[in-house]
Amino acid sequence: WLVDMVLRVGFVRTTRNAWKAMAEKAKTWWTDIWDAPIMRQFLGPDGRTPFSHQPDGSLHLVFSLFIDWCNPFGNKKAGKSHSIGVIYLVCLNLPPDLRYRPENVYLAGII
Repeated sequence: WLVDMVLRVGFVRTTRNAWKAMAEKAKTWWTDIWDAPIMRQFLGPDGRTPFSHQPDGSLHLVFSLFIDWCNPFGNKKAGKSHSIGVIYLVCLNLPPDLRYRPENVYLAGII
């Protein structure tokens, strides 16, 4: 899934733009995770260099892990209930209008 996504035309440019757009923003009202100061302050593995610093040829991706549960038969007031859970990943470097499209969401597990 990740290799297929990275090999798409324009993916690397689009994801690097997330870091660039973050550097240009200094808002008090947040509309996306990239507006949060922690994204600018988060350090890389060496503990000194910002994770947002991407030397030539590297690509730093940020993912969100979601877990969601539901009753596949609807909510019932009484009786036995069933539940099903899903675990999935989303690449936060993609713009919000592309981020949650089915082809950009990785279904990691069904419980």
